[in-house]
Amino acid sequence: VVYVDNDPIVLRHAQALLTSAPEGRTAYLQADVREPEKIIEAAREILDFDEPVALSMVALLHLVPDEYGALALVRELLDPLPAGSHLVLSHATADTDPDTWNAVADVYRRGGTPVAVRSRAEFAEFLSGLELLDPGIAFVSDWRPDVAGQKHGASLPLYAAVGRKP
Repeated sequence: VVYVDNDPIVLRHAQALLTSAPEGRTAYLQADVREPEKIIEAAREILDFDEPVALSMVALLHLVPDEYGALALVRELLDPLPAGSHLVLSHATADTDPDTWNAVADVYRRGGTPVAVRSRAEFAEFLSGLELLDPGIAFVSDWRPDVAGQKHGASLPLYAAVGRKP
């Protein structure tokens, strides 16, 4: 596992909670998603790029606005990965309640954090060219509703999907 975050405090917590095991190593990299070359270089030191790997970008891309080249960044991280690799995504959306999410985005922006709340169609662009695993693009609360012991309330305004690189 290669764990990447641009927040040093988050990385310190991860180091305390996540450790390597006989099955494999865990490494930590302080980097920004806008540094894909640095991330791939570090990942190559830990992961076997001759075998499929997973790229997990959960609750991340809504913090990467279009002017940062979000779609291109995903491609730059995905392109070097071998066939059979998987891209795991989740993303905030205003599709269900635009007024609330526009207000939330304004709060983030006033605090200096850029936010890009995308539609289902915009979210789907990140998965272009990948084979979507069932159930495809769905709200996170609907992604695995049949898991025993879990209770789902109202749908969360987050899309989720897993795509396999052909």
